[in-house]
Amino acid sequence: MKKYFVWFGFGFGIVVVLVLLYFWLIATPAYRFGTDRAAVIKQVQALSRWETASFNIDKIIEASTDFGQIKQFLFGDKLLLVANGKVIAGFDLSKTTAGDFKGFGSSITITLPAPEILSANINNSQTQVFDRSTGLFTKGELNLEAQARQKAETAIYQAACDGGILDEATKNAKQQLELIFKSSGFTSVTITAPTGTCKQEPTK
Repeated sequence: MKKYFVWFGFGFGIVVVLVLLYFWLIATPAYRFGTDRAAVIKQVQALSRWETASFNIDKIIEASTDFGQIKQFLFGDKLLLVANGKVIAGFDLSKTTAGDFKGFGSSITITLPAPEILSANINNSQTQVFDRSTGLFTKGELNLEAQARQKAETAIYQAACDGGILDEATKNAKQQLELIFKSSGFTSVTITAPTGTCKQEPTK
């Protein structure tokens, strides 16, 4: 009987080791991301180019493997990424035609295309992992930080949209054009532009 328990314990230990090796070497983890923390728009800057508005944004991204409690404790990975990025909005003037500029004496009417986000990028040198915790049997998932950075880029893009970057781009464009044409001798300057709509994903 004693020998039976010895073999049973030995076999059970092998099963445990094999299960651990499976999760360590083979299992592909799922990830989950938390992007609902508030974004901080650090800087709103009017630009002289037809990139007419720029938002500098900080965003905190919480990312982790999506495991159950026990597996998370043994093999999980969780990090807090503090991301910084810049979103630039303006106008694609290649969409304008001669008919969009109508002058009558000292008056001019200008019709702009809809404003759009021209770029949305993470500043890698100012984006870093603030905190990270891993399970007992893992040193962390190699792809978790990379995927968190991708999520941060999308979140920063959306934060700029929600923060009114397209309206800011239109306002700045109107101010700049009015100044240019009034300094050129026009006494009445009318500028219109359709309302811009953010796309679902950042412009690459």
